[in-house]
Amino acid sequence: MIEADKRKAVFLLHREGMSAREIARRLQLSRNTVRTMLKQKGEMPVRVRKDKIRLEPERLERLNRECDGSAQRVHEKLVEEEGIQVSYPTVTRWLRQLGIPKNQSDVLGTHSHATESRAAHRGFIAAAKEWLAEITYGWRPARLFTTEFKDPIELTHLLEMVRNGTLLERKKAATILARKRGIPNTITATILHASRQTTRHYFKVYMEAGAAGLFSGRPRLGKPAKDAEKTNRILELLHCRPDSIGFSRMNWTQRDLTQAYEARHHETISRSTLARLIKKAGYGWRKARRVLTSPDPNYQEKIERLVMTLRSLKASEMFSFIDEWGPVQVRKRSGRAYRDKDSVPRIPRHQVSRGTVSLVAALSATTNQTTWIFVASKDTRSIMDLLEILFNQYHGKSKLYVTWDAVAWHNSAILTEWLDDFNEENKREPAGPMIELVPLPTSAQFLNVIEGVLNGMTRAVIHNSDYKCTEDMKLAISRHFNQRNQHFKDHPKRAGGKIWEMHVFQELDVLRAGD
Repeated sequence: MIEADKRKAVFLLHREGMSAREIARRLQLSRNTVRTMLKQKGEMPVRVRKDKIRLEPERLERLNRECDGSAQRVHEKLVEEEGIQVSYPTVTRWLRQLGIPKNQSDVLGTHSHATESRAAHRGFIAAAKEWLAEITYGWRPARLFTTEFKDPIELTHLLEMVRNGTLLERKKAATILARKRGIPNTITATILHASRQTTRHYFKVYMEAGAAGLFSGRPRLGKPAKDAEKTNRILELLHCRPDSIGFSRMNWTQRDLTQAYEARHHETISRSTLARLIKKAGYGWRKARRVLTSPDPNYQEKIERLVMTLRSLKASEMFSFIDEWGPVQVRKRSGRAYRDKDSVPRIPRHQVSRGTVSLVAALSATTNQTTWIFVASKDTRSIMDLLEILFNQYHGKSKLYVTWDAVAWHNSAILTEWLDDFNEENKREPAGPMIELVPLPTSAQFLNVIEGVLNGMTRAVIHNSDYKCTEDMKLAISRHFNQRNQHFKDHPKRAGGKIWEMHVFQELDVLRAGD
């Protein structure tokens, strides 16, 4: 029993704003004990002892004879049929006071009689199991239960549950049928693989509320209205920044939320309740998604021009994505690969470079073929060389569209003048495509399809590599591109994937936003 002074101290500390958790920690009490004291407002509980249960000796002797001297069955009859709430030790004490042993085996006394009793008990269990199987599989007709069940509808409901219900419903129905049949609770619990308390509880609920109460399920715990009010208060806090309420943080934690909730509403809330309500409301830890945005003032016009060019591309026209790769040093490199779990490769941080490799490549949007050249540096001259190769490669076409990102040498005056002179000279020739630029907006790398091709090449032949010289790396890169080109010759497919889908072009707002 906790002293009155400590109870009063708990109540006063809580009224001053201290949480139940802190009170329990300081006074070395459990939180459940603190909550109980708060409900009692710090007062000593008044305990009123119940009146002693009196039972006539004649009645107890009659029950003992009906139950064949089994104290367990006498207790079950008193609780379930007589409605007398008494404990099992009390029943055994009453029997001892009357000079009646609590079990018939005590009277038998001899080992042979005890053995016969155990054999009879096993036989009783086997017979009960057989009877339950007949009920479950419908071998025993329902008319045999009319003496135990006065209401045929209730009997039909129990038989339906024991045959077609869930596991829990079958156990409940079998318990009632067995007890009504006269099978003791101990035997019933044994054949159903349940505890005696559980089967006793099923029978008690049935006797008090009938089959409807037995199968209605456990009532829902908690207070929905109170939970809704708490959820609204928590969401109100979540929509405020912690630093605006006095917390030196930019995001909420459960501990800070409980403190803010208690300070604002003068009501304690546990972290488990807080987490449950937040999850139920659909909130959780989410990381912000970073999207590409472009500072290009002509972003919308460039996107629409790219889309319209692809949509109106003719059979005699080609469209190529151009980009540079490198310079990449030739040295031992790491990467993801299948390895033994105990084998971890080690890559030296400082290595002597064996040279560098750079290239400029173009990807045909319609044929998915890659054209590439190795260059000493990424500049305007390398782009001119690649454009001349593309001109010769697609000499039978009428127009060649090229697109690239907005790096400095792609927009240089030297390249623009060279391309104008090249097209003017080409007009005087009987054949050869005109080259037209379709530049991408700034920070729109997701539209340059060749970026993915170059990344795939890097993962395939650069990661986990250890080439001896630049020629070995160039040979591996060329072999990769040749195999890729052959694959798409055998299995034709346009480059770009989703960029060719019609719904992408219909949703131009998505592209305009850079999302």
